[in-house]
Amino acid sequence: MNNETITLKQFTALTFLVILGDMTLIYPSMVAASAKQDAWLASIVSQPLGLLIVYVLYKLHRTHPELNFVQICMKILGKWIGTIFTIAYLFYFAMIAFTCIREVGDFLTTKIYIATPIRAIIILMVAALTWALLKGISAIGATSEILFPIFVLFMLILLLGLLPQVELSRLKPILNSSMLEFWKGVAIGAFSPFGDILALMMVIPYVRTKTHLKRDLLLSSLSAGTMLTFLILLSLAVAGSFITQHNIYISYFLSKKINIGGSFLRIEAMMASAWLISTYFKSLMYMYSFVAGVAQLFQLKTHKMLILPSSMLFFSMAVLLAPNVLYYLVITGDTWLMWDITTGFLIPLLLLLVHRIRNGKSKQS
Repeated sequence: MNNETITLKQFTALTFLVILGDMTLIYPSMVAASAKQDAWLASIVSQPLGLLIVYVLYKLHRTHPELNFVQICMKILGKWIGTIFTIAYLFYFAMIAFTCIREVGDFLTTKIYIATPIRAIIILMVAALTWALLKGISAIGATSEILFPIFVLFMLILLLGLLPQVELSRLKPILNSSMLEFWKGVAIGAFSPFGDILALMMVIPYVRTKTHLKRDLLLSSLSAGTMLTFLILLSLAVAGSFITQHNIYISYFLSKKINIGGSFLRIEAMMASAWLISTYFKSLMYMYSFVAGVAQLFQLKTHKMLILPSSMLFFSMAVLLAPNVLYYLVITGDTWLMWDITTGFLIPLLLLLVHRIRNGKSKQS
């Protein structure tokens, strides 16, 4: 269905950008909402669990390296059960894409383009996503390779620029949150960012050379997780736990506080650009996963014919998703975490176990 390929370097860049995605803006407030001032510890503890999620998805890919995630579901579970799981995952892919697109609209219309209608922002975002999908996976990989160093540079400027304002006393008292709150923060820190690479399971068969795929996938994931941990640590040490957990766009807020020598300041446009880059690629990968998955479900020769109709669906649903950003963050917070745990870890683990059991029986017979 797809003869295009991407390099391992491009896939690694996509992994890094997708894990960070919209998390670069909202991750500190999400974790701090549960773990309070211990959010940085929760983020550190969540890293091994996040890498376990990545490892399980990698091992699932290795069961059938030439197949994408939808095809693996069909192969392991059979036609009927596999179809049910596929439909559930297509809905999940679509909801993540809807949410990311809507987040872009909400952020830009509340912080930068205040007088601009949200529909205008969303239609521009959807148009950019549609153009990339029409160009194909090779063009997406090449674009990620170009924008990856720009994103890293902007994030490093933010992190290093905040160091002079760090006050470690704001991290105290340590381990003051309850065990339930702390471990909920750990779960959010692991499953929300690392579970997002599920969309890359639809792309991984097209990686040209897979010699060091496992190593590069884990290193890229660890690097992204480390950057998120530093981000939440600086958020707490600069703004404190109360502001961190109650300011949804805490990274944008922190970028306004950077002032080095009175000459290097007001870099919030850099922060916004970095977040838009990573959120764009996360939206793009989930939109691609939805379109490619639908094509696979109905056994179409190509997914290109589905891109424009899907784009109209994504625009409509992004507008209708919720009245504002607070609605879907507050209303769906705990539900979304359970959804991430189920789709990003438990079901892939179940698929891996079913494959191992079937393989064992076939070898015995």
